[in-house]
Amino acid sequence: MFIDTNSREAMLQGICNYFRITTKEVSVLFDKAGKESRKESYLDGDIFNNIINDFINAKMPNTPVDQVLFFHLGRRLNSNMSDYTGKNLYDLLSIENETTKFLKNHGVEFFPIEGRLELVYKGEIVSLLDSYKENVPYLRWRLGHNVNRIDYCFNGFMLKDLLYKNHYARDLFNTSELISVLAQFLNRRDIVVDYYENSTYYCFEYCCPLKKILFDSNENLSFEGKQRYLLNRILQRLYDYSVTELPYMFDHDNPIIRLKDNDTMDGEYFISIEEITKEMLM
Repeated sequence: MFIDTNSREAMLQGICNYFRITTKEVSVLFDKAGKESRKESYLDGDIFNNIINDFINAKMPNTPVDQVLFFHLGRRLNSNMSDYTGKNLYDLLSIENETTKFLKNHGVEFFPIEGRLELVYKGEIVSLLDSYKENVPYLRWRLGHNVNRIDYCFNGFMLKDLLYKNHYARDLFNTSELISVLAQFLNRRDIVVDYYENSTYYCFEYCCPLKKILFDSNENLSFEGKQRYLLNRILQRLYDYSVTELPYMFDHDNPIIRLKDNDTMDGEYFISIEEITKEMLM
């Protein structure tokens, strides 16, 4: 089972159903947590967190939360809209697909060598050895050139309710981070323009087994730890709604979730897709 994190209303209903409590009991919890953690002009996060966790531990039913909604933001080439699989970056760039075809048409290719991806531009391997050169550290990180610091993972967010207020959602409107950096590095602004003109920005919703995902804030959580952390973050978001007017709420604390670097978000987990317009990000 999972808690629907699409909206405030869905989260509140999901929490009440899961813990078998009323909305009034939720309000009592928030009142207690807010009062006991308030220290003059600030809220003591540790005290607040402990009160929320004590509530979760006391009310936790036997039924596990074994799934999580996973919201992935990204531009998808219009020629590739029949596939809802979420590929890790290594597979995406090393296997022929619509993305690699697009890049190849702009003289860019990637070849897998010993677990990393070599950047090839107009038939020549491009060196990424100079870490002091602009954009090289990012490319080394994303293409697997740093043995102990690799990021191929397919990632997303746990909460949808305020997602379009997240700065990351705005940053990705024109193109993906990788395409943007790659275009800057190669001095090929036209790659960004062409990608924008031939793609659409979407939010992909998946319902993924909790055991598959990692929380960026704590990737070493056990399965039980993941359940409690997930519930804690939902309750904290609901608390924010109880003390903050909606126009002043933002999405800074939305848990970033991801798969392992070599994992794939299978199409069987896909639920829905929503096109994101510029107006939705205002």
